[in-house]
Amino acid sequence: MPEQIKETGTGLTIISILLVEHRMLRELMQAMSDWLSAGLAVPAVQERAHVIAVALDAHARREEQELFAPFCSRSPTARHLVDMMELVHQEVRDLFDEIETAADPIGRMWTILELTEAHFVREEQELFPLAEQLLSPQELARSEPAFP
Repeated sequence: MPEQIKETGTGLTIISILLVEHRMLRELMQAMSDWLSAGLAVPAVQERAHVIAVALDAHARREEQELFAPFCSRSPTARHLVDMMELVHQEVRDLFDEIETAADPIGRMWTILELTEAHFVREEQELFPLAEQLLSPQELARSEPAFP
């Protein structure tokens, strides 16, 4: 699936916006991976983790409100995929909460990076294509990007 904003006859789609966000978030996560590998101090990990947490949470909320809500009732497969995606969203939120107070947050940060990448891949390979099949162009359309 292309990682660019696609337009339909009705404008941008929520899926194309989410794909651009995935690309931007992957850049943040790669920077965190590089910092962790370089031995970043715990307070700096916690500070930078907070920035990534805010960005990932804004993205997750957009998915939940603008894509998952209309999509989940379309089929049992859609409901199952949404349930799995929402579980990962909550697990990542919980891990970020733990990072704020953990004496050693580095392992949790690596877990977040791995979970999030696997989550993005599953959305891109399974959820987004199914949503494009089950939702109408009007349901997918967005008049303008809503980046945080």
